[in-house]
Amino acid sequence: MKRFFISAVICTGSLLLWNCKPDDNTAKVVDRDRQEVFNDNIKEIENFLKTNIVEVLEDGVSFETVASEADNSIWKQTEYPLQSMTVKNLPYYTNSNGLQKQNDPVEYKIYYLILNEGGGETPMIHDDSFTSYTGYNLDKSVFDKYQFGYWSAYPAYSTYTETIAGYRQILEKIKTATSITDNGDGTYTYENPGRVLVFIPSGLGYFSSPSGSISAYSPIIFDITLITKKDADHDNDGILDKYEDVNGNGDLWDDDTDGDSKPNFLDLDDDGDGYTTREEITYTTTENGETVKKLYDFDKIPTCEGGSVKKHLDKSCH
Repeated sequence: MKRFFISAVICTGSLLLWNCKPDDNTAKVVDRDRQEVFNDNIKEIENFLKTNIVEVLEDGVSFETVASEADNSIWKQTEYPLQSMTVKNLPYYTNSNGLQKQNDPVEYKIYYLILNEGGGETPMIHDDSFTSYTGYNLDKSVFDKYQFGYWSAYPAYSTYTETIAGYRQILEKIKTATSITDNGDGTYTYENPGRVLVFIPSGLGYFSSPSGSISAYSPIIFDITLITKKDADHDNDGILDKYEDVNGNGDLWDDDTDGDSKPNFLDLDDDGDGYTTREEITYTTTENGETVKKLYDFDKIPTCEGGSVKKHLDKSCH
């Protein structure tokens, strides 16, 4: 059982997790080719996996060098079977200039070990997630550690920061804690959280931007514990992100009902009729003799007369 604080304060001492990108007004550098860098990174990562063993500790892991492809190497051990997945970079990232499009054609391979699956829920890519972590360079040095946990989001919004792509994407492989108990003193305890050890190529990390003791173009390792998650409403329009996937393909970025280049989950007026989505899903009722305004539950949002879609997506009415 673990004890922790849940707080809205983000990244105290944890700036290395931010999805850092150079600002437009900084000196321009010529990046190396992303595919070339990934090709080098994956060789480095696979060599590390073949020449090291891992000991799983309560608050981190310990690595030790062994002969290449030894039976107890990370590459061959079976206690925590080595797995991999192929992913593309996230389509957008956030910096001081706001949301920026990511143009990255590389298909990245990520190796990972599930240290504990967890007993709760698996987050979607856009869910708000509360995690703790330890970060390692391939020389086995710790570059950052945050054991108390913090909230992150994708993309960044409100007070929630945005993590690097590889960190965010691996969370979909584990689950939150089975239970969380409020201790009544500002702390909480949790049981059976998901935990994953992930080896991230620099293209899904900091790439050409050195960060602390992380060098440019360096792959990194994270030991991540997923404590809890919650559904996000990025634009605060009263409709959770998970319900803004109009075409149901799992990609929130290609749902743009009014064609204004803002996806619905970031758009205050989804159908572009001049009335905010929040206005259109608000109704008036009476409670205890008083008139109050409330928001429809998503499945109860009405359609327009003669229409077939919910009213906040139908420009013909409001």
